Parts: sequence; structure tokens; C-alpha cells
Amino acid sequence: MIYGDFAKIYDALMYDFDYDLVYETLKNTVDKNTLNILELACGTGSLTEKLANNYNVDALDLSEDMLSIAQNKINKFKNVKLFKQDMRYFNMSKTYDACFCICDSLNYILKKDDIDNIFKNVYNHLEENGKFIFDLNTERKFLDMEEVYVEEVDDVFYVWENYYDYENKLNTYGVNFFVEKDEFEDIYKRVYEEHIERAYSIDFVKESLKKAGFQDVEIYDDYYLDEVSDFTHRLVFIARR
Repeated sequence: MIYGDFAKIYDALMYDFDYDLVYETLKNTVDKNTLNILELACGTGSLTEKLANNYNVDALDLSEDMLSIAQNKINKFKNVKLFKQDMRYFNMSKTYDACFCICDSLNYILKKDDIDNIFKNVYNHLEENGKFIFDLNTERKFLDMEEVYVEEVDDVFYVWENYYDYENKLNTYGVNFFVEKDEFEDIYKRVYEEHIERAYSIDFVKESLKKAGFQDVEIYDDYYLDEVSDFTHRLVFIARR
């Protein structure tokens, strides 16, 4: 998924995602001597900006629009570099102490072979004992989502429709955004985006990590690191090289 106009309103729509919680959890989970971080699918750089306070960060994303917004957030830091790369095939020519991929970005990878390739590539980019921390939306979340959401956030009115293909484990989001262009004349611009995410089983992810070379894999319910249940909506994986 290459975000276009959606990149401009992405942060407004992520108002309920707790980046502070994610940041604190990541910081408390990596080893104390962690210095160099690789961030996959960094988006608009909301986590990248927080990481830059403690680490050297190389962050990549496929969307130039997302990276442009991220650049404005991290301009004050000298220890952050942004790269336009596809996380399925990235090559940074160096290794890192930890790698992060948050906000269900890996659900957008629809082919199992691509997941395998990403995990192996991450493994090859990590120092010995380096950690790979990422999250995934679960099938339970897709099943629990309402078919239609209607909401308004920061001058953005949107209608969000969900359809879950149980057989293929694919969830399609069709989103119509109406963005206010002129507050005095009530003029709105319509933007349509369609996103597809795939649900992956815990067994598949664990096996894929094992094939890549990861040995120790911990799995939690969200970034509170609670115990996984049948009602978990977001899985957090912590894998050590």
C-alpha cells in the first residue's frame, strides 16, 4: 500500500493509538546496551521521533508522502535517517541492535513467502542477540470489527467499511474521507482508500521466525504485554536472534 492523500490525514486518524505506550514498552524490552535501531514501515514518523531521543535510528517506508511528513518531525535530530525502501526487499548494508515494525504493518503483507523473506532479512540485519519486535492484528479483531464506522476527527469526516473474507483470511477496508478545504464555505474534498490486511496464525508466524533463524520468541496481548487470549486483538512478538 502506497499512501497518497491518506498520508496527510493519517496522524489525525491514529489519535487512539498509544505511541507513548509502544515507545516505553520497546525501550524497556530491548537490551540496555541497545544503540542502533532499524524501523520498518515507519509511516509518518510518530514512533521514529520518540526513538530518536535515545537511539540512532534508520527508518524506512515505501511511501514518499509518509516519509515527507516524517522528515518534518525528525529534522531536529542528527541521529535519524529516512529511507524509501520496500520492507519486503530492504537492504541497509549494516546490522542493528534491534528492529521494530508496529501498527500492524506486517498484516499488509499478503503473501506468506514475503513474510518469510522479511523475517529472514531482519535476521540478517541484526547483531547477535538483537531483538525483532513487531505486532499483528488478529483474526479475532477483524471478526469483531463493525461493518461500518462513521466518525469525524479534526475536520476529517470518514465512512469506514470492513469486509472479512474468512476463507482467505483477508480483511478489506474501504474508506471514504471527506476533508474540509474551506471552513467558511463548508467545502470538502473526497478521498477514497482501500486497504487489505491478512490475518496470520500464531503457529505460522512462530514457524516463519524459526525458519529465519530466530530462537527465542515471546508473544503477548498488545503493548501492555498481557497474556494472549482468544479475545486478543493485537499480538506483540519479541524474537531474539
